[in-house]
Amino acid sequence: MTTQPAPRIVDVAFAPNEYSKQDWDRILEQLRLRIEDLERAASKETYTPDNVTTTRSYDADATTLAELADVVGTLITDLSNKGVI
Repeated sequence: MTTQPAPRIVDVAFAPNEYSKQDWDRILEQLRLRIEDLERAASKETYTPDNVTTTRSYDADATTLAELADVVGTLITDLSNKGVI
């Protein structure tokens, strides 16, 4: 993995009115590299919840650790099924 320079912070109040082709090429290359980094990071780890009872709600005033674990397990399963993680 290559180390990328720190992102340049752009203050939109002082953003130029026009961008050159070189500016756009640089911006698009930075975006491409960041997307690749995100894809690599996302594909490294997988989560496989086990023994989860599908639960999408809980009582915030009276809950148990097991109930919260079921909610988190359900969330992980849902996100995994949608291809997010």
